[in-house]
Amino acid sequence: MRHYLKALVIAATTLYIAQIAVPTVEIGANIKNYALVVGAIFLIVQIINPIFSLVLLPINHLTFGLVMFALNVALFFSLIRFLPGFTVAAFNFPGAVVDGVILPAVSFNQTSTIVLVALIIALVQKILHVIFE
Repeated sequence: MRHYLKALVIAATTLYIAQIAVPTVEIGANIKNYALVVGAIFLIVQIINPIFSLVLLPINHLTFGLVMFALNVALFFSLIRFLPGFTVAAFNFPGAVVDGVILPAVSFNQTSTIVLVALIIALVQKILHVIFE
């Protein structure tokens, strides 16, 4: 039970961080939409990813995990398609300077924004799983 509660909190945290990092992620004003998206991410992480991970294990090892990332992007596309009120629009990154490192301005279209959000969610989930285990 603690494992599932921890996974649910991690799913909610990753969605919140992705929404802060990419402001064009819209979930809607209703708390039900947020709960649906968090629940869907939870189900993907707990049920769908382990099944596909087992089935695609040899290919995943040959591609150094790229297949699982592509699967996460595809599942994120399906979330956008089937969940009401959940949209991801194009994103214009204005650029930044971090400790002398210059990050140039970049314009992402909708597809590359979805890939960016899936990357953020995957990285934050991995980091939080390492921290809390």
